[in-house]
Amino acid sequence: AESARRRKERGRQSVVRRPREVGARGGYLSGLIDSVSNALPFTKKGAVILINGKPAVEGQEGQACQEAMLAVRFKGKIFEEDVEEGRYFLLVSYGDPWSQRTLIAHGLAGLQGRVGVIATDGIWPISKGLPAIATKGWRFSKGRKQDSKSTNRDPFNHVRLKSGTVYLHELYSATDPRSTGRVTIPALWDSKTGRIINNESGEIVRILHQNFRSLGVNGIDLYPDDLQEEIERIRQIVYKINAGVYKCGYAAREEAYRAALIETFRAMDACESVLKGRQFLAGDRITELDVMAFPTLIRFDVSYYPAFRCHIRRMRNYPNLTAYLERLYKIEAFRSTVHMPTYAIAHFIETRWKGRTVGNALRLLESMVDICTGAALPGSGWWTRAVSRIITLPARVLSCISK
Repeated sequence: AESARRRKERGRQSVVRRPREVGARGGYLSGLIDSVSNALPFTKKGAVILINGKPAVEGQEGQACQEAMLAVRFKGKIFEEDVEEGRYFLLVSYGDPWSQRTLIAHGLAGLQGRVGVIATDGIWPISKGLPAIATKGWRFSKGRKQDSKSTNRDPFNHVRLKSGTVYLHELYSATDPRSTGRVTIPALWDSKTGRIINNESGEIVRILHQNFRSLGVNGIDLYPDDLQEEIERIRQIVYKINAGVYKCGYAAREEAYRAALIETFRAMDACESVLKGRQFLAGDRITELDVMAFPTLIRFDVSYYPAFRCHIRRMRNYPNLTAYLERLYKIEAFRSTVHMPTYAIAHFIETRWKGRTVGNALRLLESMVDICTGAALPGSGWWTRAVSRIITLPARVLSCISK
């Protein structure tokens, strides 16, 4: 019986074991950098796991392991009679690609000042491994800048503590005191009732461009009737890219990593073919597909290529995808959501350096040089990229040697 119990416990631990890069090498320097990154203010250790509305604590590791596999989901809708200017707030993290989708939809619908936007403090919580015991996760400090015409000075007045700080998991518990599972972002918050309406990015995108048309100034339809069949066909390709980069970054075994890498770049090749002769993924109009694809594509060369080891080809090696990304970046609703340094730093720390301390540090340096010179931005000139390549030449040579 004791042996069976130990095997069961090992099985639970294997579910949440931190993935490690294939062929990674650990060492004293890797441990030192891990310790330093742990101390940084934006490296909160993992998303909070709620059990019956309360954060998991020591002694609940087994149950937390099970609950961590599923996120808490709120699937509410907003009806026309409930639409009010300044009542609703979009809760986001600027480093989170799913939050970026909702920010793009918010901008395209022209809801600035009508539906508020409140960003978390710092970068998203960086996961060290599950379960995330005794962590507080995403935080909203009092006095955080809000993009809203709301007459309500404090949208969190239902739950705000005397300290002036509100954590996202507290908003989950206020919505459902029996919430059980992982706390995720983004979320759509109703300041009048003091609850989360929805926390699924795809559904929030549709709510913003369909349910808030009476408030918006653009009246854009991201899911038009005549393109729905084409959108659903291409959606699977976009999904494979979005999910594939994370499968590569968190693969625990070489076989899984290689399978994910091949699937990701097959989807990239398919997307390149779809864009031949098209302005956008579904044709000549912006749709949900473009909102879904942009956050992954804009991060690809500075984050996923170096940090998640998606290194068969760079984005710039796809002419149609590159031109497509440049077209989207020229649109204010897309361009205003881009925070390049956040993407690079967050993803390198999120992967915990993967044991290749020197190689990862050099690849992070390359990404930061690209960002500082402007070479990482869509539409940068060949001379900008050439300058960046010259500056990073020593780092690239050392990176190859360290492999």
